[in-house]
Amino acid sequence: MSKKDKQEIPDQEEQSLNEEAAAEQEQATEAGATEETVDSDVSGSDALINEMNDRYLRLFAEFENYKKRTMRERLQLMETAGSKTMKALMPVLDDFDRARKAAESDEAKLAEYESGVGLIVKKMYTALKGLGLEPMESTGADFDADKHEAITEIPSPDMAGKVVDTVEKGYILNGNIIRYAKVVVGK
Repeated sequence: MSKKDKQEIPDQEEQSLNEEAAAEQEQATEAGATEETVDSDVSGSDALINEMNDRYLRLFAEFENYKKRTMRERLQLMETAGSKTMKALMPVLDDFDRARKAAESDEAKLAEYESGVGLIVKKMYTALKGLGLEPMESTGADFDADKHEAITEIPSPDMAGKVVDTVEKGYILNGNIIRYAKVVVGK
C-alpha cells in the first residue's frame, strides 16, 4: 500500500463520518421541524376549537332569545286577539248606555229598561268581562292624560283637575287601553 492509498482511507472514513453527522443533523432538523409543525397544528386546532365553541355559544344564546321572544309575542297576540271584535262592539255598548240615560228620566221607562234590555246589557258586560274587557270609571276621578282624552274644560272650582263628566267610556282589554275615555275636565 502506498502513502496515497493510506491517506485516501482516512479521508474516506472522515468523509463518511461527516456524511453521517450531516445526516443526523438533517434528521434532527426534520424532527424539530416536525415538532414545530405538530405544535403549530395543535395550537391551530385549539384556536379553531375555541372559535367553534364561541360560535356555538352565541348561536345557542341567540336561539334561546328567539324562543323567548316568540313566546312573548304569542301570549300578547292571544291576549289581544279579540281587540277588533271588542272595538266593533263598543258603539253598541255606548248605545246601551245612552238608552239607559234616556230611561232614567222616567221611573216607568227605567223599570221597563231594567227588566228587559238591562238584563241583556248586564249579561253582555259579564261575558265581555270574562274575555278581559272592562270599562273605565272616569267621572269624579283625577284627570290622567294616559287614560283620558279631554274634550273640553269647564269652570268648576270644587272639581278642578278632576273629570266632571264622561262623554264616551274608555275600555281596557287585558290591562291594555283599547279606547281612551272622552271626558270633560273641571278647571
